[in-house]
Amino acid sequence: MSWIQRLYETYERNQSQVGIKIDESSTVLLPIGHIEARSDIEVTINEKGNFLSANLLDNKEDKIIIPCTESSAGRAGQTPKNHPLSDKLQYLAGDYETYGGKKWFGYNFFLKDLRDWAESEFTNIKLQAVYKYVKKGCLIKDLVEAKILSLNKNGMLEEKWDKDIHKSSPSTTQEQAFVRWRVEIQNDLEPRLWLDRKMYDSWINYENSRHNVKGYCQVLGKKAALALNHPKNIYSNCANAKLISSNDDKNFTYRGRFQNDKEAYGISYEVSQKAHNALKWLIAKQGYAKDKKVILCWGVAHTELPNIYGSSLDLFEEDNDQVDDKGYTAEEVAYPLINKIKGYRSKLNKQDRVVIMGMESATDGRLSITYYQDIDIQDFIERLEKWHLSCSWVHEYNQKTFFGAPSPMDIAESVYGDGKHVDIKAKMRVVERVLLCIIDGYRIPTDIVYSSINKTVHRISFDNALHDKKKKGDLNKVLSVTCALYNKYSKDYKKGEYAVTLENERKSRDYLYGRLLAVAQNIEQWALSKTNESRMTNADRLMHRFAEHPFSTWKTIELSLKPYLNRLGVNERKSRERLLDEIMSLFESEEFISDTRLTGEFLLGYHCQRQELNKKKSTEDN
Repeated sequence: MSWIQRLYETYERNQSQVGIKIDESSTVLLPIGHIEARSDIEVTINEKGNFLSANLLDNKEDKIIIPCTESSAGRAGQTPKNHPLSDKLQYLAGDYETYGGKKWFGYNFFLKDLRDWAESEFTNIKLQAVYKYVKKGCLIKDLVEAKILSLNKNGMLEEKWDKDIHKSSPSTTQEQAFVRWRVEIQNDLEPRLWLDRKMYDSWINYENSRHNVKGYCQVLGKKAALALNHPKNIYSNCANAKLISSNDDKNFTYRGRFQNDKEAYGISYEVSQKAHNALKWLIAKQGYAKDKKVILCWGVAHTELPNIYGSSLDLFEEDNDQVDDKGYTAEEVAYPLINKIKGYRSKLNKQDRVVIMGMESATDGRLSITYYQDIDIQDFIERLEKWHLSCSWVHEYNQKTFFGAPSPMDIAESVYGDGKHVDIKAKMRVVERVLLCIIDGYRIPTDIVYSSINKTVHRISFDNALHDKKKKGDLNKVLSVTCALYNKYSKDYKKGEYAVTLENERKSRDYLYGRLLAVAQNIEQWALSKTNESRMTNADRLMHRFAEHPFSTWKTIELSLKPYLNRLGVNERKSRERLLDEIMSLFESEEFISDTRLTGEFLLGYHCQRQELNKKKSTEDN
C-alpha cells in the first residue's frame, strides 16, 4: 500500500489547494466526500425555501463541486444511488412522474437523505432552505413556469430543449437535467452552495459521523471508519475503472486465507477519499495519458517536477542554446542542461520523495498499477540528468534547434511513425520501456534502436518530404532521434562515443560511408534546386539498399552524380569533388570494398556531414 500512503501524504501537504480552482482550465483538488459534476439548471431560492428564479446553463459551463456518498460516487445499474444535495430531476423533483419522467424515480430516497442531513447537528440555514423547497415536490412545475423546461401538447416533458426559447442549451435531454442550488440570504456573500466551504465542512462532518464500520487502517496505523466502496472516475478515458474493488465473494476468492474482503485489506474512508482525490488531481494536472494508459510522476511535498515525458527542449527550453559552428563535444554543449538541473536541485526539498506510477485499464471496471517506483529526490534528479546527457544529439524540429534527448513519445514515433493508423498501445509500450531507462537507469533496448534505424533508412516512406513541409520535418526528426538513440546505445554497450558535430578525423568505415552519402545527397539536391526541380534524390531513394550493401550501392550513386556535378558552377563542383576525395582517402582499402551491412553509426556520419554542408552551402550562397 505504499502508493496510497504517498497519495495520502500528498493530499495532506496540499490542503491549501483543496476546493480552489484558479481558472477555467485548471484542475481542483476535491474535498473528501465530494466529486465534480456538470450542471444544466441553476435554481435560486430564499432562506424560507421559496422559489425565486432559475437559469439554464450551456454545455460550456464549468463543472461544480458537489457532495456525494460512497455509493453515489460510483453509482450504476437500474436504481442508481442519489447524491445528497445536487442531482438530476429524477431525484429532486417530486412531480417528475407526473410530467412523464421515464427514468428511475429516486425522489423519496433523496428526500429522506436530505432530511437526515438537514436535521442533524451539522445542519445550516442554507441546507434547511433546500430541504424546505424540495419537500414541496414542485420543481418541474416551477421550471416550466419559469420557461426553463417545455411541455408537449399532452402536458408532458419534451425530450429535447426548446430551441426557440433557448439559443444555447445543454447536451442532455430535459429529464436528465442536473440541478445546482443558490440560496439568497441577507448579508450572506456566497449564495452559490457549490462554492461555499461551510457546506463542504457540513457534509464532511456529517458523512464521517455515519461511518459505523470500524477496522484497522493500514495507512493510518490505527482503528478508524473503513471505506466500503472506493471511488471511480480516476481517469476520464476509463471513467468506470477502480483501483480498489471487491465484489466477488463466491467460490475460491479468498483461497482460505480470509473470511471476507476486510481481512484482506483495511483502508479508512478518510484515507481512501484523500488518496483518490489526490490521484485524480495529479493525473489531470500533470499526468501523461494516452488511450487507457496513464503515467504519473510527482513529488510528495513539491508536486510539480521536471517533465520526464518531454524532450530536453520541453524541459530546459529557456536555457538551451543552439549548437554553433564550432566542433563542440557533448559535454561542452550540455552546460545549459547541467546548470538548469542544478537550479532544480537548489529549489527542491532534499527530504522529498518522488513517485512514478504507471496505470492501465484492461477492462471497463478495473484500473491496474503496471509500474511503481518510489525514489529519493536526489536520485531522481541524477537519473534525469544522466538520461538527458547520454541520449543526446542535435535536433531540428518543432521549428527549434536544440541539443539534448528526445521525448519518450518522439522515440516511439521514430519506431512506429505518427500516423493515425498506428496503434497507440504499441507506442505507449515503447514509452513505458523508455521511462524505465530514464528512471531505473536501464540500457536502451537494442530492438528499439534498430527499429528506429530501420525506419530512418526506409526513405521511401518519406517520399513526399520535398513537397510537404511537415513530412520534411518528420524526416529530420526521425533522423536526429535515431542518432540520439544510437549515441546512447554506443555509450551503454561501451562501443564508443560521438561528438554532436562533424568529426573530420574519424576513420571508422560506417561513419565515412555516412559522410559519402550525405555529400552525394547534397550535390544532387543542390543541382536540382538550380532548375527548380523537387524530387527525391538517388541517395535518399537508395538509402536502405546503401545500408545493406554500401560498396556496391555507392558505385551506382557515384556514377549517377556526374550529370549533377556538371550543373554546378566550377568552384561549386571542385569543392564537392575535393570533399569526396578527402573522405575517400580516409578509408582503409579493405574496409571500403567490404559490402557488409552498415551499423547505425553511418547515420551519425550522414547527419553530421549534412549539417556541415548545409552551413557551408548557406555561406557559399551568401
